[in-house]
Amino acid sequence: MKTETVLYSTLVLIIAFIIFAAPTSSFASEFDSTASNSQGNVDHNALANFYENQAKEMQARIEEQIEALSHKPRSSFFGKHGKNIRKHVEFKIDQFEKAAEDNLQKAAYHKNMAAEQSGRPAYAKTGKTKG
Repeated sequence: MKTETVLYSTLVLIIAFIIFAAPTSSFASEFDSTASNSQGNVDHNALANFYENQAKEMQARIEEQIEALSHKPRSSFFGKHGKNIRKHVEFKIDQFEKAAEDNLQKAAYHKNMAAEQSGRPAYAKTGKTKG
């Protein structure tokens, strides 16, 4: 009886760890593989593209929310809590707009960093260093 309890509790803990740890590690590995090259240097062009794509995705979500909100003729269409639902959708639109703006700012920053990075050599030239 006691060994079964220990076995089941261990099994539940392992499954819980897999459920909570797997999604974050897969996202982190995907983001890291696009952001750095084999020497460990950050690829700012890839990061700028990543943030631009995120901003485009946020814009698409904003369009979906606005379209869904505009096709409903009045708040009574949503039922008893129609005004609350409309306010919630407007709040989501505002949050998506903030996220899109933030992603565009990050993309602009990484574009500047990529421009600076392309203008300077990545390593010291042989024979030119003091030593």
